[in-house]
Amino acid sequence: IIGVGGMGTSHSRKFRAGEIQRARLVAACDVEPERLEPFTDLKTFTNSRELIRSGEVDAVLIATPHYDHTTIGIDAFENGLHVLVEKPISVHKADAQRLIDAWKRSDNRVFGAMFQLRTEPWYKKIKQLIESGELGKIVRINWVVTAWYRTEAYYASGGWRATWKGEGGGVLLNQCPHNLDLFQWFFGMPNRCRAFCHFGKYHDIEVEDEVTAYFEFPDGATAVF
Repeated sequence: IIGVGGMGTSHSRKFRAGEIQRARLVAACDVEPERLEPFTDLKTFTNSRELIRSGEVDAVLIATPHYDHTTIGIDAFENGLHVLVEKPISVHKADAQRLIDAWKRSDNRVFGAMFQLRTEPWYKKIKQLIESGELGKIVRINWVVTAWYRTEAYYASGGWRATWKGEGGGVLLNQCPHNLDLFQWFFGMPNRCRAFCHFGKYHDIEVEDEVTAYFEFPDGATAVF
């Protein structure tokens, strides 16, 4: 695991509890040495490049702040490792394309993004209902997300959070990727979009904390997200 802050530590607990089949956690990396203190039973690194070149691992799980996803992921692919990266895979579209291109050059390495909601039984059931035609033709979609609310304390929990320089965005980049992934998994990609972002509307932050989007689809369906 590269990056053992909040999410990286959470993932490590799953490995240590034996909940991840056919996988063994052998190394941890973080630029802040004190975060590695709970991992004395593993190989530890403060530089991702050293871990990637150590020969100790077959794959990496990248759970760093967002801007590092691209560079660390590319480095891992170029050194023959499989990659699972937290969302978003990159902050900017061009960087996402660079990472995808590195994967395409990587000789069949496995590349995954952390969209775990696709594995939840109720979302799998919704997918099945739509694809089977049981619900008929989908002509209008209304998707409202309130369960991913974040408090002021959450945004203050790390100096990089809720900043353009550190995180690259707010709810649209941090919480919404999960819902947007499910949205396009269920309904496909829209061909037209108009959206409105409100910055610091409910929190003392510089990035967006409320988003409303209107979509149109090639078959005539419409959606509000």
